[in-house]
Amino acid sequence: MASAPPPPSPPPTLPPAQRHSPLARVGLLCFTLLIVYGSLYPFSGWTDNGISPLAFLTAPKPRYLTEFDIITNVLGYCPFGALVVLALHPRVSGARATLLALAAGAVLSGTMEALQTWLPNRISSNIDLITNALGALLGGAVVAPFSAALIDRGSLRQLRMAWFEPHASFAIILILLWPFAQIFPQDYLFGMGGIVREWLTDPDSWPVQWLQGVLPGLPGLIEGIGLLRPEDAQGQQLLESLVTACGWVGTGLFASAAMRRQAPMLRILAGLLAATLLLKAVVAEVQFPDDNAFNWLSDAGRFALLTGSLVLVLLLRLPRWLRGALALATLMVLLVLCNLLPANPYSWISEQGWRLGRFIHFNSLSQWLGWMWPFLALFYLIWRFEQFQLDRRSLRRARRKAQRQAGG
Repeated sequence: MASAPPPPSPPPTLPPAQRHSPLARVGLLCFTLLIVYGSLYPFSGWTDNGISPLAFLTAPKPRYLTEFDIITNVLGYCPFGALVVLALHPRVSGARATLLALAAGAVLSGTMEALQTWLPNRISSNIDLITNALGALLGGAVVAPFSAALIDRGSLRQLRMAWFEPHASFAIILILLWPFAQIFPQDYLFGMGGIVREWLTDPDSWPVQWLQGVLPGLPGLIEGIGLLRPEDAQGQQLLESLVTACGWVGTGLFASAAMRRQAPMLRILAGLLAATLLLKAVVAEVQFPDDNAFNWLSDAGRFALLTGSLVLVLLLRLPRWLRGALALATLMVLLVLCNLLPANPYSWISEQGWRLGRFIHFNSLSQWLGWMWPFLALFYLIWRFEQFQLDRRSLRRARRKAQRQAGG
């Protein structure tokens, strides 16, 4: 009697496919721009003092150098080095990627220090160059052994693909930046995008100078903005609640429009809000240790967060396209309010007081981030709507083609 044939051997296990990370590359670009901004702010007062831009390489040690400055320089470039390694994967990995992160950090820092030679309010330093390059090296060395695990088969990538749409990398970057956009104290909690009002209320700004030539009645219009100020504290609190609610609901809808239906939207948004409030409180405590870290959370702000969260719970049940449309409308209302309403007379602290402190340049960076965030979110939503329409047209053409072939 013939013996039964042996069972077929299982197919060989293939290693996971190597992939690149668009999110890491977008993050690297954004973080590089943040470094450039923080290093060259305020981008004014450029002066040629006759000193070579490379003179800082052989300059003596700065007279005023603290441990805080050294630690800040190292930690500031650690994310840059980590993002370089992740952005290079899978073409370059391991020790070579770490060395490239070191070289990129040294080149970027050296360029910033050289450009600071022409800024009278900045001091170029070889110590800054060394500590920044060291930070890039440390960041790259820490991430390099885990780049394949993070990108190819890591849990973060699995969560990203399970929770967010394939083309949501830019939206994820904006969501991660949203807590940092709230650090600088706006007149209204979550009142982002007020850059137009900032320009219009400054008669020396270039937009006003240009607009006055086009619209001679602009000064009267700017004075008319003050008529929108309510005459009592109750009306002001109502406006603050409206602005805060629009900021939170618009952000929540924007984030949900980039998520898949099976994503835990409520938990993600709750974590985003909690991280934002905690970060804002920590920064306020660092800037003003003698004050209450939650001075900025007024009664109107708490009421808006509560009602806005309840509204979000209901709106998250809507289809994605409708959530995206509502996010677009809500963020546009936020921009209108933040640019038409005058300064809040009950603001918890003045901008002049907030600008003081060790993080003066990063405070301005946070302010610009708050100004630009809703505009970037609107651009993303408009782009997604365009892609949605193109996909629908392609689907209709494919169906018509299939019907013609079936009929033929």
